[in-house]
Amino acid sequence: MISFLLAYVTITLFAMVFLGIYGVVTRSNLIKKIIMLNIVNDAINMLFILIGYRMVFPVFPPVYEKHITFREFLEKSVDPLPQALVLTAVVIGMAMNILLTTYAIQFYRLHGTIDARDIAEIVGGEGNESA
Repeated sequence: MISFLLAYVTITLFAMVFLGIYGVVTRSNLIKKIIMLNIVNDAINMLFILIGYRMVFPVFPPVYEKHITFREFLEKSVDPLPQALVLTAVVIGMAMNILLTTYAIQFYRLHGTIDARDIAEIVGGEGNESA
C-alpha cells in the first residue's frame, strides 16, 4: 500500500512539473507564465522532500537521541540534506517570483501589455531601430 501511494505521489509530482513546463511554453500571458513557474518550483521542491523521506515507521527527525541505537537512527531518520536544499530553493523561488512580477508590472506600465508575443515585437522593434 505504501509503495503504491509513493508511486502515485511521484507520478503526480512529475505530471505537475510537465504541466508547468507546458504552461510556460504555450501561454503568452506573463502572469500565467509566472504562475506555471511557481507550479514547477513547488513540484520540484516536493520531489526533493519525497526523496529525503524514509518510508518506515516510526520516522525520526534528523536529530540523534540517546534512547535509540545509531544503526536504528541511520535507518529511520529523515535525510536533512534535501530539507536544507528545499529551504534554500523556497527562498530563491520567492525572490524569483517577486523579480519576475515586478518586471511584468513595470513592462505593463511602460508598454500597456503583458503578452509575450507583443513584448517580442516591442523589444525586437527597438533593437532594429538602433541598427
